[in-house]
Amino acid sequence: MKCPACSHTLSHIVVNEVELDICKGGCGGIWFDNFEFKKFDEPHEYAGDELLNVERGTSISVDHSTKRHCPKCSSITMMRHFFSIKKQVEIDECAGCAGIWLDTGELSEIRSLFDSEEARHQAAEKVFSDLFGPQLEALAKEREANAERAKRIANMFKFLCPSYYLPGKQKWGAF
Repeated sequence: MKCPACSHTLSHIVVNEVELDICKGGCGGIWFDNFEFKKFDEPHEYAGDELLNVERGTSISVDHSTKRHCPKCSSITMMRHFFSIKKQVEIDECAGCAGIWLDTGELSEIRSLFDSEEARHQAAEKVFSDLFGPQLEALAKEREANAERAKRIANMFKFLCPSYYLPGKQKWGAF
């Protein structure tokens, strides 16, 4: 496979029983196949020196503003997005195979952002609550008001047509 950042040939290594592709001697990036990245993204997970300090070529320069093609699905341009709510690290992800490309040093930055997956989720929930909390509370109040209105209408129909009314058996009732 070719490196999506510098077109150098990727090297295969095995870390913690996971086979990965790194740009050793090139830009120092790392390719994670689907679900492999989750095994290395937290500080308590073993990443080894092979991933945290990938050997780089001294003359290699990478343009971070260009779009990159997936090294597995060469016809697909990877999506660039922030890894977490802190918006400190941008990663490239393939929409086809769900692989992730990290430039040199990004794995170390990601591992330093949160202590665990739970801490990352709590941070995201806090941001969403701060951003959308008032609107969600207003929608909940509106939903409760609509439910109360619907109950009143249902009670009116109970009065007009009681549940013990049997059609054709009584001479009284709404119908």
